[in-house]
Amino acid sequence: MKTQLLLLPTLVFCASCSSFPGFGSGNDGAAGAKVNIPVATDPDSAPPALLDIPNFTALSGKVAGGGKISAAQVAQLPDLGYTTIINLQFEREDGVKEERAAAEAAGLNYVSIPCSGSNFTLEDGYRVAAALAESPGHTLLHCRSGGRVSAVWALARGIAEGLSPEEAAEVAANEGCRPIPRPMIDRVAAQLSSR
Repeated sequence: MKTQLLLLPTLVFCASCSSFPGFGSGNDGAAGAKVNIPVATDPDSAPPALLDIPNFTALSGKVAGGGKISAAQVAQLPDLGYTTIINLQFEREDGVKEERAAAEAAGLNYVSIPCSGSNFTLEDGYRVAAALAESPGHTLLHCRSGGRVSAVWALARGIAEGLSPEEAAEVAANEGCRPIPRPMIDRVAAQLSSR
């Protein structure tokens, strides 16, 4: 069981993050270049099991998204085929400490990538994409309501699939857990434009 906080051990972010192609100020990648961080978006013969959480959505064959999950629900995730939780909430948000403890007790990989709905960054997208690529089974990507998930999922897909800012904005608007405000959709495009 791994507990990962903020930075994943496989990623070291420098000031410019130029170690990622197409990210940072280096000239090692063209804008929109595909990055070698796979995010499973193809259907799976056994997609993520339905969870009774706010705005639950099967985002792909391997990834489910949604809102807040209780510690009791976390304890049931391994029996449903989930191996990883990626939580976009801050430690100070209600129930996060209990969720982490329940994930550790259940033997789940728990990845904390706290971000806000108004200030999420391209770096958050890279972290989520890397955590998804490392997950051996189904992953629950969640926040309080699913709004942050919709935006950061679009960033992670944009990074992994080399989507244009406009294409990633369409993912944020139409393929997330719930409708999100236009400023969040625009921020997805703006963050990908900064690659």
